Amino acid sequence: MVAGSFSVAQKPIAIKGGKVITMTGETIENGTVIVRDGRIAAVGKDLKVPVEAQIIDATDQVVMPGFVEAHTSSGMSQANETNQTVPYLSVIDSIDPMNSYFRDARRNGITSVAITPGNSTLIGGQAAVIKTGGDFVDEMILKPVAGIKISLRPVSGGRMSHLAKLRKALDAAKKKLADKAEAKKDKDKKESADKKKDTDKEKKPSTATQPETKVESELDKAMFALLEGEIPAIIYCEKAMDVGQAIRLIKEYKLDAKMVLGRDCHKAAAQVAQMDLPVVLDSTMVYWEEDPRTKEEKKIVLPEIFREHGVKFVFQVARSNSQTLGSNFLWYQAATAVKYGMSEQDALEALTILPAKLHGVEKFVGTIEKGKDADLVILSGDPLKVGTWVDKTIVSGEVVYEKDKDEQLKRLLTGEETDSE
Repeated sequence: MVAGSFSVAQKPIAIKGGKVITMTGETIENGTVIVRDGRIAAVGKDLKVPVEAQIIDATDQVVMPGFVEAHTSSGMSQANETNQTVPYLSVIDSIDPMNSYFRDARRNGITSVAITPGNSTLIGGQAAVIKTGGDFVDEMILKPVAGIKISLRPVSGGRMSHLAKLRKALDAAKKKLADKAEAKKDKDKKESADKKKDTDKEKKPSTATQPETKVESELDKAMFALLEGEIPAIIYCEKAMDVGQAIRLIKEYKLDAKMVLGRDCHKAAAQVAQMDLPVVLDSTMVYWEEDPRTKEEKKIVLPEIFREHGVKFVFQVARSNSQTLGSNFLWYQAATAVKYGMSEQDALEALTILPAKLHGVEKFVGTIEKGKDADLVILSGDPLKVGTWVDKTIVSGEVVYEKDKDEQLKRLLTGEETDSE
């Protein structure tokens, strides 16, 4: 289920004069994007603008779809559930719209984000795709259930015991699901036999006792949905050795899966490529690694390695404990990938339509097309250039960020005291 946008009747907006990167394969110079009731009403050149529309002059600027962040645990009052197996819990119940994360996201052009339970878990609960604009959680929800987080990083003890606990939970759910299917089969068979016997119209209704229907727990419902492919698994692999285990789990339990990879997982890139799985790269994409035998330092470039193996990937950011300031920004991650051989088009897709597809919301966001949510970012220049700023961010037709009104940014840039936001 995907929720609609939070916008209702709004004053139309016309964004005029910018270079419109639609992400559909078309770039429109001096284009116009018309927004009505939170959605894109038209995009093109020389469009007729409604007389009542608010005009946004984007001359010499770039207009493109808002960035989609594919994986983060930010935005919640608690980043991770420490209970071992809680697939029924939802991040939605912990999201705080006033959290500074959302303000920073809007400042950086992020309009949608997949908020997931953290990596220090076993089966950590349900992820959701959330808009970054809105005052209340209910109006921010784009997709309420985007996946169930499974982590292969041990919370305590070793990987052997962690994996054993995970298999125990999956096996228990698998058995209950099989029992449920068998019970339904027996019930259907009995009802069919009773129907065949019922040739006498005057026959009284049977008074035989029907099998008792067991009430499914929230735990069972969530695990059944995971095993039946109704909810995908979001599997975090910290080490390269975890990738092989994840692939075995995916095959054995027939999981619909997407993977979030730690930086060491580049050693298993060939395995990932064989599975043709969508992946989220680690936020530290370039680093030096020492060869344990030769003791020589080798430069590791994650986007280069996975691209060479033909793996489709999207980016995530650090926000804390990062080695470089740039890794806190999605555009920087994309620019880094371009530096090491990725095409600019592919990098921009990894910021927009690919993460939207990853979480099944591409019908709503990720490109600039008629009928899609008006989630847009207006940039001062080339999306991947260091000197480019986010001038405005629009979420579901609402201007939710304007650089000229960003008092906090002014204080950071000038060091001067200004009025508070």
